[in-house]
Amino acid sequence: MLEIQRWLFHSATAELKNFAGGAGGLSVLAALAVATLFGFVHALMPGHGKVALVSYYLGHPARLIAGVGTSAVLILTHVGSAVMLVLVGVTAIRATLGGVGRAPAFEAASAVLVTVAGIWLLVLSVRHDHRQLPQSAGFVAFATGLAPCPLTTFVMVYSVANGIVMAGLLVTAAMAIGMIVTIFIFVGCTMLLRERALQFFERTAPAREHVGRALEIMSALMIVAWLFATRAT
Repeated sequence: MLEIQRWLFHSATAELKNFAGGAGGLSVLAALAVATLFGFVHALMPGHGKVALVSYYLGHPARLIAGVGTSAVLILTHVGSAVMLVLVGVTAIRATLGGVGRAPAFEAASAVLVTVAGIWLLVLSVRHDHRQLPQSAGFVAFATGLAPCPLTTFVMVYSVANGIVMAGLLVTAAMAIGMIVTIFIFVGCTMLLRERALQFFERTAPAREHVGRALEIMSALMIVAWLFATRAT
């Protein structure tokens, strides 16, 4: 996966270099196609908030369209924060960027917000208050995606340095589309799994009740048998 991701990323940046050298619009189209596929593969790697959204929707009912929305919010925040970081200027980049395109200040803010979201969801769950859950999903997605995407940062820095900002934005948008698709696949599968599991538990409730009673009786008999065995010895 890492090798595929590396190859796709180099292919996209190579097409950007060709465009910067005056190769024409076909290079941008090629870069967009590769960038979309790259975004899809890239989001399969660890991170990108998949665990946060999957954990949320595993415990809360929602429609698939809501999953699309939160997936888009997460990725657009993740990619958009990197774009804004580059476009606001070199001074801000030097002040906030760490190694390999990371932004420690944004990452710390993201961690704090995700923690707050988790505590808030815990409070809502204890209180059985489901009225604010849709808004909570959007907040979780935003907080998780707040840390800028390092690869997007590299693409935008290169685009700004070579005067092809629009091409860089198009490639970034294509990457985002691929990433949104990947995130939604995880979220959508979680939603469907949750519904199927609940339906299974509902259908098997009588049987599970009988099994539970049988286990209770078996447990009691085992305790009695253990008592007689210890008395005998």
